[in-house]
Amino acid sequence: MRFPFRLGRLFGIPVEVRASFLLMLAAVLLFMGGLGGILVVLLVFASIVAHELGHSLVARKLGVEVSAIELHFFGGVARLQSQPRSARGELAIAAAGPAVSFALSALAFVMAALSHWWFFELLATINLVLGIFNLIPALPMDGGRILRALLVPRLGFARATEVSVGVSRVASVLFAVVGLAFLQLQLILLAGVLWFMASAELRMARHGYAGSVPSSSGWSRPEWGPPGWGTSYGPPRAPPRSRIVVVRVDD
Repeated sequence: MRFPFRLGRLFGIPVEVRASFLLMLAAVLLFMGGLGGILVVLLVFASIVAHELGHSLVARKLGVEVSAIELHFFGGVARLQSQPRSARGELAIAAAGPAVSFALSALAFVMAALSHWWFFELLATINLVLGIFNLIPALPMDGGRILRALLVPRLGFARATEVSVGVSRVASVLFAVVGLAFLQLQLILLAGVLWFMASAELRMARHGYAGSVPSSSGWSRPEWGPPGWGTSYGPPRAPPRSRIVVVRVDD
């Protein structure tokens, strides 16, 4: 089996899993609740796929190509092939994931009230936590991208990224402290990943590199980053073209 392994497509978007996702399932099976725990984890990841699909569909509507939705140890990521052309576009894409999670949570709460079935109560809680968690203002999470998009018109992309990364590092330290206090290994690992990826965002912003880096998200996040494009996002200017001038001299 080659990774990432493709599970199928949703709305034409491939859904893939990485090896770390299967390792996490194996750990849950052995140490954290057996088959019952795996069913809960699968429900969580189904909710993450819906969350990422929200990002992906809005991105595609804004003209940003989506190569795949990937599932990994920390959650999921929508792999975008390019970046939105404006801060407003980034804001719309970032907000779409939490919006889907909150909508699913509200629907599940209604179904739980009508049916009194624990499944809907669990689904509602999972999506509510997922939506709230992703709004933490820590790059590269959705909340961090929303914060940066709101700051860009006033500060410019590079400075807005610096401020957002500062907030992200504070969040990373808090995650690490809570993880150590309650012996939550995943929170400790997440703190390290967030710190590393926020630092990568900062390096890209300072060097004007318009690439993308993999990330975690709420564990989910899309991959954007148009660094160094001034106060608004947009395609980088093309380099000047070389011209060859041929001079003909007539005898």
